[in-house]
Amino acid sequence: QHMLGHHPYTNVLDGAEEIEKEKGVDSLIEEKDQESDPDVFSSFPLMRLHPFHTPSWYHRYQHIYAPFLFALMTLAKVFQQDYEVAISKRLYHIDAKVRYGSTWNVMRFWGMKFITTIYMLGLPIYFHGVVNGMALFVIGHLACGELLATMFIVNHVIEGVSYAKKDLKGAVGDDDDDKKRNKEKVVAKPVTMLGDTPMDQTRAQAIENSTKDADQKPIPMIPFNDWAAVQCQTSVNWAPGSWFWNHFSGGLSHQIEHHLFPSICHTNYAYIQDVVENTCAEYGVPYQSEPSLVVAYGKMINHLKYLGRAKSE
Repeated sequence: QHMLGHHPYTNVLDGAEEIEKEKGVDSLIEEKDQESDPDVFSSFPLMRLHPFHTPSWYHRYQHIYAPFLFALMTLAKVFQQDYEVAISKRLYHIDAKVRYGSTWNVMRFWGMKFITTIYMLGLPIYFHGVVNGMALFVIGHLACGELLATMFIVNHVIEGVSYAKKDLKGAVGDDDDDKKRNKEKVVAKPVTMLGDTPMDQTRAQAIENSTKDADQKPIPMIPFNDWAAVQCQTSVNWAPGSWFWNHFSGGLSHQIEHHLFPSICHTNYAYIQDVVENTCAEYGVPYQSEPSLVVAYGKMINHLKYLGRAKSE
């Protein structure tokens, strides 16, 4: 989910697929376009995290109940998602046969599930009793889920962040389903919840700065849907340059650098942060950063509240 869905297609939603899902149609895995971000659609309809989704009445309160759902993140993974992937051999829209198509890998999964259940749940119950053992297990997962989900969501669902949507290119005038699916899909220009594109402003500012220096070469026009530009438009840093928060969050506080350079060790993010920020300014690419996790969390809650409103409001 993280490496095959979220990272390459951050905040990108397959508009055509979502329309089919709202009609109650779940396409075969072979027919799905796997280029979309499960982090923004897997929580729907419990939570509305993408402007394209149709809001329901209860989404008005998602900014209130969201923190409680965050705590269930790892419990849901351990008791629901892991089993669903192993049995169905798919993770939402992602084909998981490359791993679970192997009998050996399936055997490893069930073996490790048994072992981890023994040492994470069985041993605490054995040494501390049923009530205390289960309480330790649940409290540990709730704390872990709350912390992880909080540090994940503030990076991509927050005031000022952009969203992208893939649509069929051109009008579809043929009723043949196969021809519809084979239509080329393109990523539209990323926009915020309000419908504006921050890169319009940053690009204009970069052009203005370049004209002030007669010796400076004109900056190249970076496409709005360029992969690296999309990563910057859909990601937000918090506590930038802080080695403590970078270490504590495992690099999540430098989310832009994490998405641009996922293969380098996160301990380097704090040292390249200013280089990335200056380069973005030079080429007119947005670079959003919040001073602290507290500020980012507050803006995330406000953003959830705004997303919970009807499209007409």
